Order: sequence, then C-alpha cells, then structure tokens
Amino acid sequence: MNEPVPFRRAAVGCLLVVLTLAAIALVVRLAILGAAAPRDDTVVTVATAADAAGGPIRRDLILSRSRGWSGERDAGNGRVQVAVIVSPTTVGGIVAVNAASPGRSDCTVEIAADRLRVCDGRAWTFEGIPIDAADPPLELIEVDVTSGSVVLDMSTPLSE
Repeated sequence: MNEPVPFRRAAVGCLLVVLTLAAIALVVRLAILGAAAPRDDTVVTVATAADAAGGPIRRDLILSRSRGWSGERDAGNGRVQVAVIVSPTTVGGIVAVNAASPGRSDCTVEIAADRLRVCDGRAWTFEGIPIDAADPPLELIEVDVTSGSVVLDMSTPLSE
C-alpha cells in the first residue's frame, strides 16, 4: 500500500527536524562561547616575543572602553585608542609602559637610542623609571608572554 503521506504528518515531521537542528546548533554555539578566551581588554596581543626582544616597539591599541589610561583618545563607538611601548628589560624579560607623558597630554613618549623621552626634555628608562627622580614614573602594563606572543592586560595599570 503506497499511499501518500498526509500533509499534516509531513509538516509536523519537518517541524520536529528543524527544531532538533536548531537545538543542536544552540548547544554547540553555547559550548564554543563558553570555551573561548575573553574578548575584552585583559588579553591584547601586541607583538611577538622575538620582535619585542629586538628593541623597543611602539604600538597604538584600540580598547573596548575607557579604562582611565593617560593619553586615551576617542576612537568612536565608545572605544578609545592608547599608545604603548614594549621593550626588553636589562634582566631578559619584557616590559610595557603607557606611551603618554604623565601630566602632559600634548607631549607623547618617544623612543630614543637608550631611553624614552618627551618633548619637554624629561626621560625614562625603557622600564618606565624616570631618569630624574623628581619626575613621575610611566604607567606600567602587565605583560605575559604566551606561545611566543606578548600579551598585555590593558584593564588597569600595575601598582607601583
């Protein structure tokens, strides 16, 4: 007996298949999002460890929102832009500092041959320590080297 399948039974069957596939897609999507790394300013990859070990590097970063860093500039849509300098330390590690001059928003930190300097003559070591003790230090940024990449935590400056 080859009778055609009633329309109502076919529609219900197709609806059950579609709902089952949608449920599977939802479960897979939630599993992927649950296992993914955070997409905020705590994980910002700026360079390879080899590039950073070769000498100071200046990078402009876009952050998801203002975090109170010195020298933040509006990047639109609630985001901000901030400049950082990543360089090797004298003991073999990697350090990152904010490239904004403390107290002077019109004077950015530039990379010189053996130090960081600004337009008004103040200078710091590559680790952000002032050459003149009267000057404030640069804002330090937490650095982690993961799988050969230099990763910064831009959520807040490191404490002194």
